[in-house]
Amino acid sequence: MSRARVLAPLLFAFAASAASQTSPDETASAVQRLARELSASVRALPAEAPVALYFSGGSAELRRAVGSVLAARLSAEGLAPTVVDAASAEAAEGVARAQGARTLVRLTLDVEAGALRARGDALGTWVNFWSGRAPTRPARPSGALVESVDADAEVLALASVAPSTTSPPTSGPRGIRLLGATLVRLEQPVAALAAGDLDGDGRDEIAVLTEADVSVFAADGRLLARRELGALPFGNATTREPFGALAVLSGPPRLAAWSTRRAHGEVLVLEKGRSTLRPVGTLDSAPLGPVERGSFVPGQTAFQAEVRLADGKPVTLSAPFTTASLAPPRMLFVHADGTGSLYPRAGAAPTRLSALGAGSALGDLDGDGTPELLTTSTLLQPSPDVLRVHSLNGGDPTVHEPLWQGALPAGRALFVVTANLDGDERREVVVGLWKPDGTGELFLLRQGAP
Repeated sequence: MSRARVLAPLLFAFAASAASQTSPDETASAVQRLARELSASVRALPAEAPVALYFSGGSAELRRAVGSVLAARLSAEGLAPTVVDAASAEAAEGVARAQGARTLVRLTLDVEAGALRARGDALGTWVNFWSGRAPTRPARPSGALVESVDADAEVLALASVAPSTTSPPTSGPRGIRLLGATLVRLEQPVAALAAGDLDGDGRDEIAVLTEADVSVFAADGRLLARRELGALPFGNATTREPFGALAVLSGPPRLAAWSTRRAHGEVLVLEKGRSTLRPVGTLDSAPLGPVERGSFVPGQTAFQAEVRLADGKPVTLSAPFTTASLAPPRMLFVHADGTGSLYPRAGAAPTRLSALGAGSALGDLDGDGTPELLTTSTLLQPSPDVLRVHSLNGGDPTVHEPLWQGALPAGRALFVVTANLDGDERREVVVGLWKPDGTGELFLLRQGAP
């Protein structure tokens, strides 16, 4: 799918909502909410019409979206706004003055720590005729503008960079810069997380297991279907904390889910037209991947140290594990002590890794055909938790500096998966967080513009 086809509906929706001046509520997008706050700040200066708007930072699509919605709001206030194009913030003053603007608003946009931020200033552009050769700015309007709102999936789509059409580099990884936003807020903590194409459209859906249900979400955070687990019998040796296994099965696409609170798992089919997850079978082993199976350690949030592969052959690990991530032919298993076993392929000797968090995964984030290693903090209560991305360049990659690292929202990041949410060559990252108040959250990270 082309980048233009992905972004065009978003830009159209922003323009339409701006024209209708949607009332402020929780359903408003992050761009709409930021424009609302900026509009109030500009009016409070008070700004003198006409107002010129200059944007820098972020991606061109993000600048255009914020500019369109903010201009619509200021126009409704009678401020006659225009968006100016200039080589720099300093040059924008001359451009705005030449176009007859009396006020210039200069803003830098960025997505940081899960927030869409705008920072800048406002100044008067009118020049006193009697100032002579040295133009004198008026004292008003002037002031600093700093606004921030929680980012959302639409912001990440606008702020993300287009995949490169050139060939991958022959040596060394491509640059990685991840931008994050809250995708879904859950009433209960995450027990398992998976991603895969459940409806055959070439893009992945996100599946979440909690103590109470299994839910499937679209790339924009919309709930597609939910399956309550209350009808399943309770297990004999349940875990104190929510835990389980999720995997997307192929041919045809199905979702395998098993909570340790239940005596057995289920195989489910997503029926988008009916918004349901229809059960089509039961599970007697824990789904670790499309064909890989394991067993729970009774009463513990861990899997036993044996994995059965597609051909039925077992792989015996050095210890029970809490996390499994498969990027064929590679297999990663994370143990409770923070070490990991990385298999380059089935039957090969594993590489022993260190300093891994429970939230660990393999995934190709830069589109070069080789997966990266993603892992979170090894601390029990990190503040904040941090996601690190390492290159798989032989040996233990965690002993080298990460390709990228960044702080996550408050909570424990116990689950990480990568997903192909928009059909391009690079995978996005979804983090499952346990929040301090006992709820859960899905935090989405995409490759962002430099």
